[in-house]
Amino acid sequence: MIFNNLIRIAKPYCYALYSLFFVSGFATATDSEFPNHITIATQHWPPYQQEVNGIQTGFSIHALRCVMAKMKQRYKVVFVPWGRAQNGVKTGQYDAFFAASQNEWRDEFAVLSNTFIEQKWKFYLHKDSTLSTDIDSLKASAVFGTRIHSNTDHWLHKNEFQKIRQFGSIEQLVKLLSNKRIDAIMENALLFEEEVLKAGYTMSDFKVIENMDYNLGVYFSKRLLKKYPQFLSTFNKNTNACIYAHD
Repeated sequence: MIFNNLIRIAKPYCYALYSLFFVSGFATATDSEFPNHITIATQHWPPYQQEVNGIQTGFSIHALRCVMAKMKQRYKVVFVPWGRAQNGVKTGQYDAFFAASQNEWRDEFAVLSNTFIEQKWKFYLHKDSTLSTDIDSLKASAVFGTRIHSNTDHWLHKNEFQKIRQFGSIEQLVKLLSNKRIDAIMENALLFEEEVLKAGYTMSDFKVIENMDYNLGVYFSKRLLKKYPQFLSTFNKNTNACIYAHD
């Protein structure tokens, strides 16, 4: 009799406790679908991204900001050398790096989002160059300058261009090409044009050969995506509304 009374008294509290655990568990599962905060590494790479006096601007900065705002995702962008940005994601120091195009080495430790930031790759020669502009001829004969750790450098090596010299910056490459110290550059068109104007040259100083479109996205670490498997699909769903295309 006493036992039955105790059960009757305790039953409402058991239901309440069960409900509390259920609601709490549901909330935790929902909250854990996305990270509270992520750190994204990038390089100084105008006009795509730059930081001046603590202000971050550029085409890819604005495109990323658009996607993250739609997701309501908190994040921080840090500017570091490009090699460190990529290796930092590989080692777990950062959650992602951008703006980046696909290559096999990056695919080993990270996953590329939808590409939503336009990039065009072109070949550039000095206007006085006597080299054939046929790609196979350039592959065999031209001395190319590239940016170390860049995907353009990776692409030239992958496609068996024979004479490649690595340098630290686009500034060096434009100066070397202008002074005929190298024969050619294969580079992001916006990046090259920006540096040409900055250095006081004009595009008429160079021969331009179209190569390919190779658009940019964000590489997210596999560690992050394993922990938050819904993150990338949600990010990708929001990229269409935030596409950057150069007019």
